[in-house]
Amino acid sequence: MRILYLVLFSSLVVGSSSAQIASSELSSDSDIDYFLKQAFFAKTSADRVALNHIGIESKKTEGGHLITAVLEGYPAHAHDIRRGDIIKFVDGSPFHPVESFNFEKDNDGNFLPTKQEHKLVVFRSDFSMELSVTPVYENLFDSYRSATSNSVLEFSAGNKTIGYVRFWALSRSTNDIINYQTMLAELDDTDGIIFDFRNGLGFLDPQHLDLIFPNRSNYFSYSYASGSFMDFAKASPNSTVSPYRKPIAVLINEGTRGGTELFAYQLDKLQRVVSLGEATRGEISNYLFGDSFRKEELRIDGKLFHNNSISPEKIITYPYENTERGDPQFDAAINALLGII
Repeated sequence: MRILYLVLFSSLVVGSSSAQIASSELSSDSDIDYFLKQAFFAKTSADRVALNHIGIESKKTEGGHLITAVLEGYPAHAHDIRRGDIIKFVDGSPFHPVESFNFEKDNDGNFLPTKQEHKLVVFRSDFSMELSVTPVYENLFDSYRSATSNSVLEFSAGNKTIGYVRFWALSRSTNDIINYQTMLAELDDTDGIIFDFRNGLGFLDPQHLDLIFPNRSNYFSYSYASGSFMDFAKASPNSTVSPYRKPIAVLINEGTRGGTELFAYQLDKLQRVVSLGEATRGEISNYLFGDSFRKEELRIDGKLFHNNSISPEKIITYPYENTERGDPQFDAAINALLGII
């Protein structure tokens, strides 16, 4: 017996034991990434584990945790904690993204919500700040979906109007697809849109691509060494929405993975799309479990995808350690759109 499992938030359907397998990939439930994967691979919404958090992505660095992304609408964003900041201490102890805010559990082992205010010491460049922050209690699937909705902008650049959406997470639920359709419909009067897939993840559905493509004639196909093959255009019913037909700038980076990575790959087929930023992670593959354990490589449009990341048309570096107020990749996307519009 073989169980099909796609790693790192890929586009395809996962098996019934996916949540357990995803959890076992991580060594400790003190890892924030554990809760991210658990929430996305849980079979039902009731199975998603909630925790107290402030809406950040980070990586361990000397003296603290370097902020690599901040979710719109969440406590860190509200307190102007930025990408590139280093959180060193919480309430006088070294900062940890899970353990600093979660210390009580119920009889079932679930974290209990807390409304406690915490004192954070945050370093930016050559100065430090003390902030009082109260975490939210929520599973990360819901947080990433909400941050996507919170990110939507419409602004003027010269005499043009530009829309912006940061796709923190792609969801295939009917309600979320309707929400994406509504977001794009509200931005339909813009002259161009920035799709920000940086640090994005999730599950891709043909109905996501229907928001942009007028038909499914050139949607990608995927296959495995075992011989299984799927024409992605036939994976779900056709959408009835009118697609967005104006220029699009796509932002990607090394944190772009899974569904957003495949979204960027498909968008690159359109002449009216320009991609900017840094190469994606290229971490979509397949695990086979049975008498033996092995990894089966995924092919997109007949080409090996794993470890074959997507490179943008325009390389714009933006190190996580950069604490400047501006965002060079975002600025480059605006300029690229103005050159197309």
